[in-house]
Amino acid sequence: MALPKIDVPVYDVTLPVSKQKISFRPFLVKEEKVFLIAKEGNEKAVVNAVKQIISNCVVKPAKFDPKDLTMTDVEYLFLKLRARSVNNVVELKYRDKEDKQVYEFQLDLDEIEPSFDPKHTEKVMLNDNIGVILKQPTLGTMEKLNFSKLDDNENIWKVIGSSIVSAFDSEQVYDDFTAKEAEEFVKQMDLGMFEKIKTFFDTMPKLRHEFAYKNSNGTDRKIILEGIQDFF
Repeated sequence: MALPKIDVPVYDVTLPVSKQKISFRPFLVKEEKVFLIAKEGNEKAVVNAVKQIISNCVVKPAKFDPKDLTMTDVEYLFLKLRARSVNNVVELKYRDKEDKQVYEFQLDLDEIEPSFDPKHTEKVMLNDNIGVILKQPTLGTMEKLNFSKLDDNENIWKVIGSSIVSAFDSEQVYDDFTAKEAEEFVKQMDLGMFEKIKTFFDTMPKLRHEFAYKNSNGTDRKIILEGIQDFF
């Protein structure tokens, strides 16, 4: 006689950036093991594990691919998965660099919401005549660029170029271009233009949490969590 089938609940969440409605089931023991193993690796290993777990657990929409989500949406969805699958409260320990003591904190994952900077805008004017419309990089884009960041001099042009939806001037809109053309366009920007572009990335929605405490020396200290690896 076959063993009974274990029914699992389904939860709904609306992603903060794309506003996409997602239905998901909790992850199973085998999926938690995937993440625990990946935690011992680098950022790429962790993100790959998260992508696999999300793909397994999302029930709706049917044609769902985590590579189409921004990193903020990916992180947010995984936090909700973790909260519903194991426990919404995570026990964290940190060793203070000043007094070398270990401090314990409790983090309620249900309280983590992305911060939205009012200065963030998709339309960036490079000068009085030329502007661009930008989009937030998706997980798929960051994978192709090997998770490069704006401080990665080798791939910085590709990161920015891949985020350009269109450019425009007083006469027309330019929205039919190759990745190479976008990269060359970025390389032609002066420092002032580049700083305006950088502001777009610096002000993107992000998951962030702070713990403030006083160590044994009486010093006010602060721990900042940002990114999936920091929350677990």
